[in-house]
Amino acid sequence: MFANQTAFNNPLSRMQAMGKNTRPTAAVVDLRGKPLIYPQTGGMINPQREEIREGAVLYRFAAGSAKLTDAVTGGWWVHKKEFDQIFSYAQQKGVAVPMAARMLCCVPPEWSDMGTLIRATVREPLLAYKGLGNHVIQPVSDGLGSVKMTANNHIAALRLSQLFIPGLGDVAQKTADRVLPGALLVERQWTFSKEEANRGWLYV
Repeated sequence: MFANQTAFNNPLSRMQAMGKNTRPTAAVVDLRGKPLIYPQTGGMINPQREEIREGAVLYRFAAGSAKLTDAVTGGWWVHKKEFDQIFSYAQQKGVAVPMAARMLCCVPPEWSDMGTLIRATVREPLLAYKGLGNHVIQPVSDGLGSVKMTANNHIAALRLSQLFIPGLGDVAQKTADRVLPGALLVERQWTFSKEEANRGWLYV
């Protein structure tokens, strides 16, 4: 049994992994109010079921202002192998690790400042969706255009699989370092200033 089985079985979870905004207020509805289309801004391509076993090490970037109990219950993570790829890319290009993650995972500044990095160990099996990042097209709040980032999956050095783990927030134990009783244990947390997180790349 997987700790987040119920959330994973919810059809909305796969849609969220694909980058669709599943909030009722975001949907295009019919005359009866039934959702027809959910807008898509990014997410992953062709999400596949992934079983995350006990002992796996996961990494996640979150907003610098987020409380640890909120940051650790977010859905987007990477395996250690992918984090090592991010770290290596940062060293090769001379950019900050959060900036390398932003570039490889297609996370525009409008979504997160990437100011928090978490490393956690899986203590209870989890289910996730795994896939390559998709292009990002996010309308800006002033209505005068869109934020765009391109996923360069055709380039091996820029191709990176991500994880979307649904349900962490639904059944989280609100303690400083643990979610889903026994499922995820935070090992370490790093914080970056805005200047540190943005080192090496000018976003236009």
